[in-house]
Amino acid sequence: MPNTLSSAMSSTCKVPEPIGSLMDDDILEDLQLDLGPRLGADGSPRTSNPSKLSLQFSDKSLCRGVGVTKVLRRFGKLFNGSAGTVEDYQLGQEVHKVSAFITHNWSLNRWKKCMALCCYFHIVPAFVVSVVVQLFFFVLVLADKLPLMRADYRDVDGIDLAHSREFHVGCWCMVGGWLAFWLTLFLWADVAAMFGRSGPIVFVDKVCIDQVSIDRKAQGILAIPAWLACSDTLVAVFSDELLVKLWTCFELCTFVILGKTDKIRVEPALLSYASFFVSIYLVVIVIWNQLQTLGDSTNKELELALGIEFTVTVAILGYSGLFLLIFAVLAHWGRVCHRIHKQVHELDIRTANCFDEADRALVVQALQSLGDRHIFHRKDSEDQQVDELAIAELTVAIRSQLENAIVRSLGFNRLPFKYLVASLLPLLGDMLDYFAADVRHQQLVASQREPETIADTLRQVATSFLLRVSQPLLAISLFCLGALVPVILLPNCPHKWTRRLHLTGLVLSLFLWFLAIFAYALVGYIRLQEVVSDLNWVLLAAADVIAVGWLYFLYGPVQLKRVRSGS
Repeated sequence: MPNTLSSAMSSTCKVPEPIGSLMDDDILEDLQLDLGPRLGADGSPRTSNPSKLSLQFSDKSLCRGVGVTKVLRRFGKLFNGSAGTVEDYQLGQEVHKVSAFITHNWSLNRWKKCMALCCYFHIVPAFVVSVVVQLFFFVLVLADKLPLMRADYRDVDGIDLAHSREFHVGCWCMVGGWLAFWLTLFLWADVAAMFGRSGPIVFVDKVCIDQVSIDRKAQGILAIPAWLACSDTLVAVFSDELLVKLWTCFELCTFVILGKTDKIRVEPALLSYASFFVSIYLVVIVIWNQLQTLGDSTNKELELALGIEFTVTVAILGYSGLFLLIFAVLAHWGRVCHRIHKQVHELDIRTANCFDEADRALVVQALQSLGDRHIFHRKDSEDQQVDELAIAELTVAIRSQLENAIVRSLGFNRLPFKYLVASLLPLLGDMLDYFAADVRHQQLVASQREPETIADTLRQVATSFLLRVSQPLLAISLFCLGALVPVILLPNCPHKWTRRLHLTGLVLSLFLWFLAIFAYALVGYIRLQEVVSDLNWVLLAAADVIAVGWLYFLYGPVQLKRVRSGS
């Protein structure tokens, strides 16, 4: 590679301005690339007629989209194979605009792909339904309409109190909210289809490109830039092959060149199903902890039935297994993020994997013309080094913009907030269950005393609520601090120190996560005091402020400084 090209490839230290802003305003109207070869990925003979890769549809009937409910219903059955049928094509409809262009690899498992897309399109209604269900059960518990378990404040949150107090608690909010969330996430498309709702219009190649007619299939593939131009968002289901396959790289690069970098959304296939299994584990642990509180202060039913040694051993193994599972998932995700970073910096259309080299020539020429509309007006006799330099400079700019898009999608700590909440959702439901138990306990105590004023009652309820909120807030903030070790620190360690540093990282993460449990238990101890001192209130408020600031730092808006590529 010439020195001039090497210098262009190494100038990635600055983040260039969106490439689309450097293009002529009318490029979207008159850009058509006269390209000789017609795609023949299906093995059909190529015709001698010239094909045109254009940002406009040569035939308006080619612009088709499909409702996302048709794509995700029946647990994403549409992704069961890449071969399309007439019935699949008929699921689509002619449209003028597409809400989301879905880019993915067919080698990725159907279930992982479906879960990732469900987490993108259905996460908001799933959270709303879950919160509504939890509040519904919360009201029913307060109204004494649901059976509860008689338990005791002794040993709750791991604190042994000298004076125990009877209370009644259940797991209605936790189990109901957890089931509502995941059922809504997976079945929202099926329920919406029953009521005739199609949802956002999206592009899926299997449905929107005719897979039966060879001629229309070639026209549809050549119209991919036009679909990208009329799409509001590009949703990339990340897999190991997303940034190494030719056509997925082309779709991402084209979207970047069009100046829509901030509209790229990366959905990791790993985090969606990892959140599902972690949340199941948490549900089991929370239910086990509640079973341990059954009985009064001197007669623990579970301990008497199984023995205190067995229950303590199960608790230790349960928490240790949970932390090891989370650490293994996060360590694997950290390696995936490191691989994403490496693949972005090595992304090059000229070396991407493809089925047919003629497709590569088609794509390279298309990107050249998108980056500089005048390149294609050169004669064949002109120096080819100019074209190589132009595509190299364009590749450098695309890499920087694509890295910005990934950072914007995944966040500073590479753990999107929605997956964190989905994983820890049982803890939020458990908080509501115990808050309902607190309110019920205060009602029982108030019935045995003189009636209190409304102000005193509201003050007690607010105090109980704030203390209950502080518990998961401090625990989640410390958990996120421990998660930075396997996700951010370990993947950047030298290979010769990998094993030793992984062991050190595991110890550090476990220490921070056990510290989260201790903070949870400590706030629980403060909550059970008859009178909370002013010093405890000040320390607790300071800890909450620090926790909120830390979480905002991790999950606040990502500000990326832009400079012009020529500077």
